[in-house]
Amino acid sequence: MDIVYDILLAAKGPLHITDIIQHAKKDYRRPLRRESLVSALTKKVLDHNTFTRTAPNTFDLLKRPS
Repeated sequence: MDIVYDILLAAKGPLHITDIIQHAKKDYRRPLRRESLVSALTKKVLDHNTFTRTAPNTFDLLKRPS
């Protein structure tokens, strides 16, 4: 989840899951499975922990550092 956090932080806004996966593969050389990633992010969203969902399959950071 650290990779997703870093990707969203660098993006400065919400990203669709497809874009997150592409950034992970390109920038971190980490292939991520879509279903697993969506499931993990959804759990974090429901726990109000780190991530928020801004649209279907689109995620952002719950709080951005100042």
